[in-house]
Amino acid sequence: MIGAKMMGFFGFCFVLCTLLCGFVEGTSGVSATSLSADINNAVVVIPVNSTEGFPTAAYPVSQRHIVIGEETIQYTALTAVPAASFTGCTRGDVHPRTLELSDANAHLSGDRVMNASASAINNLMAAMEASSTSVIGTITTLVSSGAFWSAMWQALMWDYSFFTGQLVILRILLLVSLSGGFLFGIVMYGMQLAQGLFGR
Repeated sequence: MIGAKMMGFFGFCFVLCTLLCGFVEGTSGVSATSLSADINNAVVVIPVNSTEGFPTAAYPVSQRHIVIGEETIQYTALTAVPAASFTGCTRGDVHPRTLELSDANAHLSGDRVMNASASAINNLMAAMEASSTSVIGTITTLVSSGAFWSAMWQALMWDYSFFTGQLVILRILLLVSLSGGFLFGIVMYGMQLAQGLFGR
């Protein structure tokens, strides 16, 4: 299926650029851990199993964000011992990439905690996984997932920090070629889905 191949290729480019963005910014690119205890929607210390790989207070505030579910949280510092945690948190913050304001929510022990790059990749991969299982799963995921569409907007606009100076020209070229190809892939994929639904 041409549409599916185009979407797969674009997804690969998105993951690659997201990883590269993290390395250029001086972080590990993709970092993830999990909550070590339940939290409500007001706590400002987030207990986790590990803070390894996440930006410390030495990094700009714009890089010190974690994402739990649909909530973006900004933190001022992190600890590794005696217990790993993110401290001085601002709950329900704006996502640094998509600029979407989130709501503060309660979360359970074991819930995934990701940096912005990891959450973007996670959203994309989850949608691709759902779209590969069934037609209904594809439609439901794409229509209902605001986080997925936010990640897609970042990808389509090639909104990465290393595209500055003369590299902006490369961003424009990528924007025109790959994003155009991806949109074409979505149209083709939609037509193939429609044929599968109504061609029987």
